[in-house]
This record gives sequence, structure tokens and C-alpha cells, in this order.
Amino acid sequence: MKKALSLLLLPLMLLLAAPVQAKEYKDFIFKGMPGYEIWDQKKSFGQLKIQSPKPGKEGKEFIETTYEGDLVYTRYGLADSKKEDSAPSVLQVTRNYQNAVKKLGGEILFERTYSEGFHASFKRNDKQYYMTFENSHSSTNRPSQGYRVNIIEVAQMADEIEVVDSDTILHKLEKEGHIALYINFDTGKATIKPESKDIVDEVVTALKAKPKLKVKLEGHTDNVGSAADNKKLSDARAKAVMDAIVAKGIDKSRLSAEGFGLEKPIADNGTEAGRAKNRRVELVKVQ
Repeated sequence: MKKALSLLLLPLMLLLAAPVQAKEYKDFIFKGMPGYEIWDQKKSFGQLKIQSPKPGKEGKEFIETTYEGDLVYTRYGLADSKKEDSAPSVLQVTRNYQNAVKKLGGEILFERTYSEGFHASFKRNDKQYYMTFENSHSSTNRPSQGYRVNIIEVAQMADEIEVVDSDTILHKLEKEGHIALYINFDTGKATIKPESKDIVDEVVTALKAKPKLKVKLEGHTDNVGSAADNKKLSDARAKAVMDAIVAKGIDKSRLSAEGFGLEKPIADNGTEAGRAKNRRVELVKVQ
């Protein structure tokens, strides 16, 4: 009886998540329920299907809309399976998340049953978000063993496809003094992937067309991982591109290389599209 009473008196525990870095994963916008831990998390540019009331039908009919943007999928499970009996009920977990959405001024758009989950929308820092919440159990009275939260920040995918030929390289260097090259490397390494060797060839063609032009290769990363590791990796990648250019016949005296790691982002590291923009090697004109 005391155990049941303690659950009923459990205060609203779901507050806005503080930006605390966990060992592997971290809560996104909403803090997880006490006693639960993140079992899995994925971040990508994706789609999320949201049910919302059909206009004029007062919640009796619903329409499905697919939103695109930066999607974060997070799956929570009990940190200690032996404490399942003392875990909050499915209904309690659901209500905590719904209350957290409402604290942001958001709206519950669709709810199948209390136990199955709900769809919601809210705004944060002038950005539009949609969310789906799903429980692992179908009974509202059972303790919740786990749940899933999908949150999407509505956004258009950054246009990452850019024609990079020797003329474009020379034009950018002349007008802007630098150009970002999105060269693909093996994960965590400085090995240039075969599909990016055409970019190196175009840089070589540009340098051969301007024999007096000197450039610096600057390596940059996103903010995933430690600053020291990113600095080392970006330096190695900048030097790998420089070596590839030298191997194609360009005098090494015209080139230099340096890595800056995560020090000079050009986009928001809080989104996958932004992190992709930040992972680059810049070709900088040396005056």
C-alpha cells in the first residue's frame, strides 16, 4: 500500500533536460524518468509521421502529416530490471511526458489510448518540433519497462551537393579567399575514400592553371568526440589531402596544412545537417 501511495504522490518528474553529457547518450529536450536509462539513440535527417485532428472535426477524425527534419530517436529502459515492481505505471510515465509538453506551451495532437502513446507538437527557441511517444506495454496499470521518444525539428535538408570543379575553386579563392571541400574519409581515419579523389584532381587542375598560387589546407571537424582527438584527426586529414595533391605533381613548397578540430564551426553542431557542414577541409589562399 505504501509503495502504491508513493507512486501516486510522485511529483512531476519530467522537466526540461539540462545539457549534461552522459557517458554515451544524453537526453534530448526532455529528461528521462527517474530509474530509467537510455538504451539506444539515433540522430539523423529523417521523417516523422504525425496524426493531428482534421480541421472542423473536433478531434473525431485525424489526418496524417509527414514532417522532415533533424530526427532524434531515443529508447529508454529500466536501469535495474529487479526494480520493475516499484517502477511508475505506464499511465504515469505517459502523463509525465504529456505534462512536460504542455509546460513548453505545446499541444497533444493525438492519443490512441493512454497506454499506447501520443503525438504532440511544441516550439522551443523559435523552432518547431513534433513528437511521438510510445510505451512498451499495452496496460496502463502495469509498471513501465520502457518507452520510446521520437522528436523531429522541422527543417529542410541542407544542400550538400555542390559542383566543385577547378573553375569553381579558382573563382572562390579569388573572390572569397577560401573554399570548403567536403572530402569523405574512412570513419575516424585520414584515409581519403575513392569517391572523393575527383575533388583532389580538381584542386590539382586549379593549381596547375595558376603556377604561382599558394594554398593552405585547413582541417575541421564537428563537435562529436573530445577536442584533442578532433584536433589530431583534422590535422591528419588536412595533411592527407596535401600529400595527395603533392603526389599528383604539385610542388610541396606551394602547400601547407593545419588542423583546427572543432574550433571553427560554420553551422549548428546541434543538428546532423550542421555537423555535416562542419566536417570539411578548407582550401585557403595564401597571400
